[in-house]
Amino acid sequence: MKGSKSIGTTFILLCLTLLISNCNDAKSTALDGSKPSLAGAITIDPSIFWDLFVTLPPYPIEPLLNEGETTLTLDENDASDILFGIQNPPSDGSTIQFRFYRNDNITFATDYNPDQGGYQDYLTVDFGPNPQNSNFDYKSGFQINSLSDENCINNYYDLVAVDVASGISQTFKVKVSDSDKCVFVATNNGAGYPGNFAKKGMDNLTFAGPVEVADNICNSNIPDGINKDVGYKAMIAVSYSPSGNYRNPSTDWVFSSFRKYFSQSGKKLAYSFNSSATIGFANLDQWTNSLGTSGKIWTGFSSIDWTTGSPTTTQCASLLPSGAPYSSWYSSTATGTQGILSAVNGNSIAEMTTTDPAQVIETACSQRRFIVCVGQ
Repeated sequence: MKGSKSIGTTFILLCLTLLISNCNDAKSTALDGSKPSLAGAITIDPSIFWDLFVTLPPYPIEPLLNEGETTLTLDENDASDILFGIQNPPSDGSTIQFRFYRNDNITFATDYNPDQGGYQDYLTVDFGPNPQNSNFDYKSGFQINSLSDENCINNYYDLVAVDVASGISQTFKVKVSDSDKCVFVATNNGAGYPGNFAKKGMDNLTFAGPVEVADNICNSNIPDGINKDVGYKAMIAVSYSPSGNYRNPSTDWVFSSFRKYFSQSGKKLAYSFNSSATIGFANLDQWTNSLGTSGKIWTGFSSIDWTTGSPTTTQCASLLPSGAPYSSWYSSTATGTQGILSAVNGNSIAEMTTTDPAQVIETACSQRRFIVCVGQ
């Protein structure tokens, strides 16, 4: 009996040792649906406990937004007035102070303190009763400015506000809508589009013509990393359409004056248009960087000066079933013109022969090419 008790005691101590060891090791354990585990829940989603540790100032502030807005917003390289209010203002009429801190992208008029070397990197804002309008009690605002950047993407920046009395901070997101535009290449997963890409849409009466079909291709294939808050137009020439909607540098064009465009590859600057919406390649101007890296694109231009020639030879045009009129990007048996994505000269919109005089190269519309899409 005595021996058996000793063995039993030893066994219990061994079990306790193993239990404590497993606890100290803190090894992860596969979750069993029939045995809920708090540790397992924390491992899967620790954010569910985050609110337990968030500390707010005694009198938190919140942005007062216009109807339909969900965040503070301003345009790139522009200014905007913003307004904040105390959520639960004090009942004794005291004033609450917050300091708003600027950063490399969001600026505003900062406090001036000659004893500390001049302008500071923050702005102190008072929130208190308004003797002239009680509707604005504990509300205050100021103007913020956004600086320009070298991309075409909408960005979000932190605006930090610190309660002066407690030293506790709040952080607010500011959306800067980029004024520059993105350019990307629709590739159809690398397969390209035949020259008669508009035929199916017109036959099915889904779209009114090639402009609508091409633009739909662009807006249905916006890649990640490209601004999706704007619409896109296809950089193609359209001279004939059953909808009457044409496209060329004079009509419904894709580029604008005084606007910067960035290519998809590395978000590099494609070109900064100053006083025109096209590049005068004949004057030896060039894209700053190419529109893409490799492959060819349908364009429909008859020369490097952005002109359009006969649609039957440059825009895959043919007669509609009714016999008239001609329609661009409709026929697989016609010919069209193409650009070279990697080119920075006129060959980017109209591939030309190397003969003298150079002639635009016509391509069978049964071939597949990509489409360049430009942000609006």
